[in-house]
Amino acid sequence: MLTKFQIYIILAPFLATLILGFLFLFFQVISNKKYLFNLFISFFLIFFLFLFFVYKLSYNLTDQQIFYLIFAFLCNSYIFMNLIQVPISSIQLTILRIVYLNPKITKKQIIQKYNASQIFEERLARLKAGDIIFKNKSNFFLKNKKILLLLSFFLILKKIFNIKN
Repeated sequence: MLTKFQIYIILAPFLATLILGFLFLFFQVISNKKYLFNLFISFFLIFFLFLFFVYKLSYNLTDQQIFYLIFAFLCNSYIFMNLIQVPISSIQLTILRIVYLNPKITKKQIIQKYNASQIFEERLARLKAGDIIFKNKSNFFLKNKKILLLLSFFLILKKIFNIKN
């Protein structure tokens, strides 16, 4: 049976990541800085607070427990940061891929290759290939309604953290 202390140790990285999210939200609301700056500041503040917490408890912890705490927090933070960055990074990665595949490309050429119509067609093709939507005559339908949960999750994150795309 787990003791209260062991339960705290198991939950500590998850709680720290939750606090990271709230701190990031707080910085987004009060700061005019870019969200990436706020994300890194939030991460480092919570990380150092978390290290202080681990240091204070270190006399009760084994080396394995200390490693678990730090590693789990870093993994959770990595997942959290990637969830926030997804909408922006997909556009950036596409542009980087275009530049990599076409050295010495101009801005005008990038805009021609990566215009709104082309983006729409690519995304539509991916949704069809992923068996998420299907086309019946000229109408599109969802094949799997569970995807709406994922969409709702990302829309909520986007709204909470004030990410504009």
